[in-house]
Amino acid sequence: MFLIFLVTGLLSLKVHAQQTIAVSGTVSSKDDGTVIPGATIKIKNTANGVASDVSGKYTIHATKGAVIVFSAIGYEDIQTTITGASLNVSLATKQNGLNEVVVIGYGTSTRANLTTAVVKIDPKTIPKDANNSVEELLFGRAAGLQVQQSSTQPGGAINLSIRGRGAPLIVVDGVIFPNDGLEPSGGSIDAGTNGVSRGALAGLNPSDIESVEILKDASAAIYGVNAANGVILITTKKGKAGKININFDGSHSVVSNTGYLKPLNASQYESLFDTFQTDQYLGANLMEPYGPNAPSGVPTPKYSTEQIANAGVGTNWLDQIFRRGYIDNDNLSVNGGTDKTTYYLSTGYFNQLGTIQGSALTKYTGRVNLSFKLAKFVTLNTNFTGSQNDYQNSSSGGQNDGSGSQGFGIVQAALAFPANIPVYTNGVLSQFGTTSNPVGLMQVQDHTHYHSLNTNISADFNLIPGALTGRLLFGDNYEAATRDFFVPGSVFFYQQFLSRASLNYNDRDNQTLEASLTYQKKVANFLNIDLVGGAGQYISKYSSFNAQGTGAEDGLTTTNLGAETGNVAITSDQTANTTRSYFGRGTFNFLDRYIISASLRDDGYSLFFPNNKYALFPAVSLGWKINDEAFFKNITVVDLLKLRASIGITGQTIGSAAYGGYSPNSDNVYLDGGTEYVTISRYAVDNPNLTWQKTINKNIGLDFGLFKDRITGSVDIFRDDITNLLSTTAPTAPLSEFFTQTINGAHQIRQGYDISLMSHNITTRDFDWSTVINASHYLYKWDTQFPFTVLQAYQSVNDPVDEYYYFKTDGLLKPGQAVPASQPTTGGANLPGSPIFVDKNNDGKLDYRDVFKMNPDPKITLGFGNNFRYKQFDLSVFFYGQFGGHATNLNNAWGDPNAIASGSQNGTTQAFNVYSSTNPNGTRPSVNYVESAVGLLVPSDINIASTNFVRLRNLTFGYTLNSSAINGFAKSIRVFVDAQNLFIITNYKGADPEVSYQNVKGGYAPYPPTRTLSVGVRASF
Repeated sequence: MFLIFLVTGLLSLKVHAQQTIAVSGTVSSKDDGTVIPGATIKIKNTANGVASDVSGKYTIHATKGAVIVFSAIGYEDIQTTITGASLNVSLATKQNGLNEVVVIGYGTSTRANLTTAVVKIDPKTIPKDANNSVEELLFGRAAGLQVQQSSTQPGGAINLSIRGRGAPLIVVDGVIFPNDGLEPSGGSIDAGTNGVSRGALAGLNPSDIESVEILKDASAAIYGVNAANGVILITTKKGKAGKININFDGSHSVVSNTGYLKPLNASQYESLFDTFQTDQYLGANLMEPYGPNAPSGVPTPKYSTEQIANAGVGTNWLDQIFRRGYIDNDNLSVNGGTDKTTYYLSTGYFNQLGTIQGSALTKYTGRVNLSFKLAKFVTLNTNFTGSQNDYQNSSSGGQNDGSGSQGFGIVQAALAFPANIPVYTNGVLSQFGTTSNPVGLMQVQDHTHYHSLNTNISADFNLIPGALTGRLLFGDNYEAATRDFFVPGSVFFYQQFLSRASLNYNDRDNQTLEASLTYQKKVANFLNIDLVGGAGQYISKYSSFNAQGTGAEDGLTTTNLGAETGNVAITSDQTANTTRSYFGRGTFNFLDRYIISASLRDDGYSLFFPNNKYALFPAVSLGWKINDEAFFKNITVVDLLKLRASIGITGQTIGSAAYGGYSPNSDNVYLDGGTEYVTISRYAVDNPNLTWQKTINKNIGLDFGLFKDRITGSVDIFRDDITNLLSTTAPTAPLSEFFTQTINGAHQIRQGYDISLMSHNITTRDFDWSTVINASHYLYKWDTQFPFTVLQAYQSVNDPVDEYYYFKTDGLLKPGQAVPASQPTTGGANLPGSPIFVDKNNDGKLDYRDVFKMNPDPKITLGFGNNFRYKQFDLSVFFYGQFGGHATNLNNAWGDPNAIASGSQNGTTQAFNVYSSTNPNGTRPSVNYVESAVGLLVPSDINIASTNFVRLRNLTFGYTLNSSAINGFAKSIRVFVDAQNLFIITNYKGADPEVSYQNVKGGYAPYPPTRTLSVGVRASF
């Protein structure tokens, strides 16, 4: 009887376990939380399946423990086990699928049908927590796109370059945006120390970006003028029909400075000061180890052994001005709508405390994107974006007026001030020569208030359903910035205790007005036609106003510049230009196998003379889907094998160089009984023959997809011919009014390759692993130089444009070593501790025949990333780097033994490598070697350094919560931690091999590179 009851109970449990339950939930996008209607929900290995409704909701009947598969077009499939009646799922966007939509000029295409070199970046897959600009998202993310951090200050400039060209044309939702930052100067009273380097696109919120496309070849030709450097198309997020979606992203980040120059401490400074001054005496008198004579009469060192021992660490001036920073980044968006109206509303708050005292950024953004279907044939779209940015500016970098130490900014001053000087002496800020006290410079008030309004209004017309559409677009991007700069009279600045104040205002307005028609038609079963044509007008305006003065009471700051007593000045400026264009493109797809596309743009530019005002920019491209040929049908592992080729012409202008003009000068005259007359003078002459600089873009590429798109990628080989090159420095005829003029004349070549590869290595129910790799290389050289160019004997006509010319060195001279016959005898070059110059041809002379050449541009740039998912956990790791590049390491100026010995700066630990009487194994030249006094034909290589590096840009770890408690009120919640710029692998000695440097008097001191650690949450409701 017992066995009967036991068996009956087990059978009852089994039947109960296999009972079906109703499983319900919502399918949404993992990237932005929007619902996904029409997604397929299916029980694995059965025919049981349903589709999500317009609100992304679904209900399916299944047994507990069954595996359910979610799939949707454009998204990665996901499998999960049923554990309860509620199950919300977020799907990740599928990368590089054949049907992935790619934005091109005035239209879209799919990856399978592209005939040109266009790469798409999906910002939704990139951590944004520590980033205030769109450009910050792009490091290493696309083959052929070089991204360089010009300044790491809050809101600092990031330089974008496509295939090694200059700044690209930027188009946001069809509207042309400036590709540089808007930042007023500090006026002339800032002594050139506060040249803030601000980034472009300051009014955009990275969280509002849907996609970024890079047009790298002839695809840019449809934008004609100013597209010679390629085009970046930015598409912002829009509303989608369906139930309301609320998305919140919030994060807090801690920011710290990474490796920077290390100043000498007080004992080290005093010891090296004594050593270098002593060595200068020994060298001047040819005493050992710098000559045969025994040391005698050596002056008593300034610092005694006891003083050096007691000096200790002293003042770390960098610690006085550096600090730990933070970032708060919060974004909220709401979107949804019906078949008549859709909306996308967002607001953003970004607050960054910089890692230098006095540097910060607070940014507010708001966006309203509405779309109204007014009738069956017309839809009105409105898009308004506003931004308010408040910057606190620090004087990092370097003075740009050649002032030297008296004009040092705060970081320069911190590197220059000796560690054996206290911050205060007798209660007053200490002084050191002509250099401002770094702590005193913290009292300088330098603020920039920036605001922008981007208006984008368009109307879409469905003229012939399924065939002909029309579009009218008006876009206006207005930006304005006011800079408030004040130095209190209590601050020793530029060798004076003198108050200085300036107010500086800049604004600019860029308008786009376009009308276009698009015709798409499938003819029979063998031809798809896609035609677009239109016209546009583009207006750009800029104005500035500056007022300044010195000597007023500190309490007035910049509130009453009329009270200033000296150096009062008012300046203003206005410029404007207009471009008018006509454009068209036709794409013909035969048998979904052979694709031909041709475009033509006719641009007219207001600042060229009538005879050269208009220019044509044609392009043609071909695509052949080899995998669709009959002979390829049996090769099932290949999903796509497409060969493509393109050629096109793009243009470039250089402002108002074609026209002359007049401006007031300072030579006013007094006539008619003392009446003052303002005089004007001509600053340039008309140049009616000046014409367009044009670039011929040629590209051959191969796109491929293998194993059901498990492996996808592309390879491109390109060549740019830059013709009619413009130069503003051509000499004029003898006795001309001006020394230089603008001409057309030279020809340059840029050639190289791009490689992109993505693979889905493992895809299972619980574990996914994907890899992305991109690499690029380019060579930029002369083909024909300008007719006025006078080549030196060591130069060649076809040298790389950025070529370095230098004398190679081979170690340092040692005491008793025979001095080579080719060694110079001036500037201490023949003394021990001086670099040994390589006599390349062994003729006993150092002349042009011994000059070496080097192309400093990187040989290859790389991006490499891996994404992992295990159940609800995800991990993303992304590296980027470059190899084969070189640069002049301007950081070495801070370890210059002559500057230390002269008492003009403290010096950095790089000075430990200097050869001296106490450091005979030093690798840097001694204090007695002064290269500027040697009279070399070209510089030596002692400051040329490799810029190779690999940087871990992002390491992100996240967890997506998925439980019945969560699913009851939220579609998805993800918590994460992210580390940005966690480490860099490089042999470069200095601040950072990526940061831009300038050659300034006394040494450049860039804003320090930073590491950011973030924790945040992303939730969709």
